[in-house]
Amino acid sequence: MASTEMVDVQGKIKYIHAVSFNKFEKWAVTFYPTPASREIIMDLQTQGVKNTWKKDEDNQYYISFSRDPTKMMRGKVVAFTAPKVIDSTGQPMDGTKIGRDSDATIRLEVYQHGTPSGGKAKAARWDSIRIDHLVPYDPDKSLTAEEAANIKELAASPEQDPW
Repeated sequence: MASTEMVDVQGKIKYIHAVSFNKFEKWAVTFYPTPASREIIMDLQTQGVKNTWKKDEDNQYYISFSRDPTKMMRGKVVAFTAPKVIDSTGQPMDGTKIGRDSDATIRLEVYQHGTPSGGKAKAARWDSIRIDHLVPYDPDKSLTAEEAANIKELAASPEQDPW
């Protein structure tokens, strides 16, 4: 049996797909950790977790975590539920729109798995998230450029003719 541990990290979120999938058909969160949580994540990377750091347009480092809806494990398809989203008091936030720069605590499921070559590796799967300080969702600030362009295009589309 694979060993699993839950690891909590804190920081700000930029994009969150906890209800619907991102363009890669996964639930995902783009995360800017606090300095202490950045150290925790860097330690996980030294243990083999492959999530990588990226820099945004403001030269700030971030990292993304995701959760597949299904995954092939030991020859069987295993289904996963969406990540749980709760507020600072532990209440479910199902369907609440979460704005950019909301403060959050992300729970990661860190697990060991086998590799095709017979070795072992570690990975981190996004398990759940607690929104510690909610920033109201603002579509002008919270959408990717592609999402904003699609919405703008749809809004400009002609209205349906009456039947």
